[in-house]
Amino acid sequence: MADWATTFGIWVGALLNIFLWSIAYRDNPLFKFAEHTYVGASVGYAFAVAVRTVKVYGIDHITKGEVLYVIPFIIGLTLYFRYHRTLYWIYRYGMAIIVGAGIGAAFVRTIETSFLAQIRATASINLVQPDAFTVLSNVIFIAAVTSTLYYFVFTFPVLHKGGGTKIADAGRWFMMLAFGYAFAKTVVSRYNLMLGRLQFLLYDWLHLGG
Repeated sequence: MADWATTFGIWVGALLNIFLWSIAYRDNPLFKFAEHTYVGASVGYAFAVAVRTVKVYGIDHITKGEVLYVIPFIIGLTLYFRYHRTLYWIYRYGMAIIVGAGIGAAFVRTIETSFLAQIRATASINLVQPDAFTVLSNVIFIAAVTSTLYYFVFTFPVLHKGGGTKIADAGRWFMMLAFGYAFAKTVVSRYNLMLGRLQFLLYDWLHLGG
């Protein structure tokens, strides 16, 4: 039974892959079928995860006597007043609390990961290394960080005149290299996804390559 289920799943996955890739030719019913199936499965999975989340992180705690978990339920219920003709304004309070709490949590994480962590990592760079390549890499990294920060110092226009222009230009070039690397990494990740699907079709479905 398990072997039959596995084979059936492989065939369904392979056909859906082919149907989705058929968009490269033109829009067609097979692509729309696969697209709608994918969206429907994603929504169904998200709904199941949401129900389980409410149970595990809400109802289970309330049944154990942790009454404070009633507050998130009340906030969540206020969102449904959006569909009431006269009491729709109540949902705004719940939405404001959710958005405010989300922004606060995201702000703390962003400051830590995108600001403080990078400052600590940059400050902890040790230029005394036995490997010459590592030393060169660290020097280039410090030069990139310094010149990039220099580029954004607009409070004192005099810093972007004379010899300071070269430092700002270096910062701009380093930023262009970083943006190019980020874009190339995105493209490569997309190709990795495509290659993964090709491997699935060739090895798992068609059993090529032994």
